[in-house]
Amino acid sequence: MAKIYLNEASRTPSKSMKPSAKTVRLILDFSKAFTVVTYKNLQFDSVQN
Repeated sequence: MAKIYLNEASRTPSKSMKPSAKTVRLILDFSKAFTVVTYKNLQFDSVQN
């Protein structure tokens, strides 16, 4: 994800392309709710709300 917010000309993070706090919170909350369970060589993905 760092590549998205990197200014190619200067190779420094671009101030105008930083994600908002709301976006970061959304991604973190989703990753907490996302679960992958393996049962007998099968993977089950679930999102808990």
